[in-house]
Amino acid sequence: MMGILDQLRGETNLKQESEFQELSSQQQLESVYEQTILPQMQTTFTFLKEIVEHLGYLEKGIEIADYSQRFPEIGTLIQQNYQINTDGYGGFTDFDKIKQINVTFMCVGKGSFDYTLTGRNRIESEVAFLHSKSIPFDWNQFVNKEGVDAAKFTITRKIPVRFKFEVDMEHSKIKLLINNHENFSVYNKSFEPDEINDGLLDEVIRFMLRKDSDFIRLDINNQDKQRIQKKAEALQMQQAQWLEEIHVEEKEHEQEKEKGNENKLFSRLNLFGKRKN
Repeated sequence: MMGILDQLRGETNLKQESEFQELSSQQQLESVYEQTILPQMQTTFTFLKEIVEHLGYLEKGIEIADYSQRFPEIGTLIQQNYQINTDGYGGFTDFDKIKQINVTFMCVGKGSFDYTLTGRNRIESEVAFLHSKSIPFDWNQFVNKEGVDAAKFTITRKIPVRFKFEVDMEHSKIKLLINNHENFSVYNKSFEPDEINDGLLDEVIRFMLRKDSDFIRLDINNQDKQRIQKKAEALQMQQAQWLEEIHVEEKEHEQEKEKGNENKLFSRLNLFGKRKN
């Protein structure tokens, strides 16, 4: 019969073996990072840093005529103000420890625009969406004349965009994440380290500067295209329904206002007739 000491010895040995295997695996991943991934990240950073410096010097602004299907009223935006960092906060980490590279810029337009939504779920969903996309906005809640929760949103025409290269240590790959470049989209793909070459980086920059969309188009199969198209059509139908509801509410409000004015006029005429008699 195994004593308690033997049992504890066995559990300790198992834990030590597990920790050793985990440490060994981690050391292997670190070795792959230092030998294979880090040089590619350093090359990528050097390439992107020079791109950002040239764009900053040239003050190159790119006109975007139709950024969003969700908000057609956003109008024309200008892409500008390119920045680069390796710590996610606007600064730089040790060049020999780079694990992420962020190129950020803004798509901006003049002023702001307003719209109103009704229904608590729709309002909460809209707030969550705007926060997730880091879009500057204000909103005011109220209860409309039907007693339904409503909110007026004011959107500032200032869309932050990010291209992020990040090391995936667990899988020994380099991930590219693109946020808000087109229609508040999210693009995410992993690459083998040796795939990150001048050709790929050139494609990424051409896409960033809106010279073409080959980098994204080549990566989307027909099934994905159909799925995206269906989502876009559903979104357009939903937006049309929202606009129709807003139009109906405004029309009803105007009718009630006119009816109220007519009642006031009728009352005044009656009062005038009584005084005359």
